[in-house]
Amino acid sequence: MAADEGVQRPRLNDEDLLEGWKAIADHLDKTERTVQRWEKSKALPIRRLRAGSADEQGRVFAYKSELDAWWQELLSSPDKVVELATDDPPVSPQQEVVPARKRRRGLFLSIAAIVGLALVVLGLILIATGNSFHPRLARGRVTLAVRPFKDLDAEPSWEFVAEGLSEEMVTRLGQLHPQQMLVVRLTPGYAAVSPARLTKDIGADYVLEGSVRKINDQVAITAQLIQTSNQSIVWGQHYEREIKDLLRVQDEVAVAIIGEVLNNLPHVASPAREVNREAYPSYLKGRYFWNKRTSESLTRALGLFQQSIASDPGYAPSYAGLADCYELLGSAPYTAMPPDQAFPKAKAAAQKALELDSTLAEAHVSLGFSQMVYDRNLSEARKEFALALQLQPDYATGHQFYAYYLTAIGDLQTAIAERKRALELDPANPLLTSALGEAYYQNHEFDRAIEQYSRSLELDPNYAIALVNIGRAYEMKGMHSEARDVFQKVLAAAPDDPAVLALMGHVYAESGDRSGALRTISHLKQLSARGYVAPIYVALVYTGLHDLDNAFLWLNRAADEHCEYLVYLPSEPLADPLRNDPRFPQLLNHLGLQRITVAHASSK
Repeated sequence: MAADEGVQRPRLNDEDLLEGWKAIADHLDKTERTVQRWEKSKALPIRRLRAGSADEQGRVFAYKSELDAWWQELLSSPDKVVELATDDPPVSPQQEVVPARKRRRGLFLSIAAIVGLALVVLGLILIATGNSFHPRLARGRVTLAVRPFKDLDAEPSWEFVAEGLSEEMVTRLGQLHPQQMLVVRLTPGYAAVSPARLTKDIGADYVLEGSVRKINDQVAITAQLIQTSNQSIVWGQHYEREIKDLLRVQDEVAVAIIGEVLNNLPHVASPAREVNREAYPSYLKGRYFWNKRTSESLTRALGLFQQSIASDPGYAPSYAGLADCYELLGSAPYTAMPPDQAFPKAKAAAQKALELDSTLAEAHVSLGFSQMVYDRNLSEARKEFALALQLQPDYATGHQFYAYYLTAIGDLQTAIAERKRALELDPANPLLTSALGEAYYQNHEFDRAIEQYSRSLELDPNYAIALVNIGRAYEMKGMHSEARDVFQKVLAAAPDDPAVLALMGHVYAESGDRSGALRTISHLKQLSARGYVAPIYVALVYTGLHDLDNAFLWLNRAADEHCEYLVYLPSEPLADPLRNDPRFPQLLNHLGLQRITVAHASSK
């Protein structure tokens, strides 16, 4: 709006008043340069007061109600939306203006407007992409990369919600149209990577990024979609809801984004039910720590899932999370709990989750894993994994755990293929990157395993699982010094970790340091007086010493405890010295694995 001397002088205490370019830009979540350009090119309703004297500066101001009305009118016209998108290029991090306070305003659209916008902006993508959009669909799928949502809240209890919300968004988006859109969760290491780099590394067509902020009992989510080919912002939206509606907000965002990327708006499922305002943030924090994959993080995740269940006993995913924690806490290399304590609780939690929601793929995977490694019922485990992948074909963790089953039955080539599939679905995940390395390791392809573990460490140099795994591969190649270095790096952070101590003891034994290996056995036995130490760890060091009598003694103790890792013995390279001993097939028979024959010549 042009300058107007006849405009009524604004009242300084008017709540509708925005004084200056910064306040106006903050209200619209744009830069000052953008709103100044919009004043000239889009008739943005800006008001001015001419200076009254040479010593007085002129004033620029606007009214929130007028800006909101302008925006709503803009959204009602597809042509204007397209003009606005093409006129508003992406802002560099140096130019971006972060709002100083949260604004509750009419700019936040109703659910009806969100759906309408999703339909409108489909044309926006077609214009922005030209003829490239249809060939991308013809090749199979569009690839959408999801950056970790930024946490803009200073409250300590909310610090992990943003990352947890990112995880949930990936899952929900991946379920909507898996045949048409591949959804990739980016790790924090990719947070600053340019769209062009994402196109090169993972073939991303679009990038979703956003932020989360909590204010009292409300949550505000900002999201925007960027096309990687020209780095243009093709869609953006703000959502403000009560925390108890957070699940519903996620569904709205997912539906809107699908409308942007695909050729039609998907069927909108029934609204997600409300959860207790304390329950869902606790669940998100639990998933955050579960993905960290250390004994300490799993223990913390366990408590958070229990807290979520206490707040909302009817929320099925929290029981699946509880099952996942118990299973890993009873498994190598964590083994913070004896298997006979961890797995019955895991199985009960998974079954409870399925009572509440029989279509929850995560719970079927959890149940299948317990049946495989604790009950040693491989046929039932296979059924649960198959059902999980039928319910959610692009569930990366489902393919990862199905590969465990394939390893247990000796089908190593298919296990490698399943790990590759998991990594295709989530290519920037250090856990899945390392998991593929483990599949190569179990197939005695140590060079390929080391290459894959190194990629995982590029994503996260301190990722403990990748360090443990690359150490095992180094040792199998006779690279004892390199193996000790990586094990020592883990022990520097967790000096009494039984699994890593056992691996270090095995390196001592294999490199000729018998006294170091025996000291490790003594240390493990001392630790067992203070807490649980899995017998398989003591057996591992005795195996390195080629003391097979003691190795089988401790392996049988592990079998009696239903140690989960024993199901992988037929393909575990560290077990090679045991294979020619007649007690080895007897042990496999005890484990129900007698029909599995994985022949690898011992290099010992």
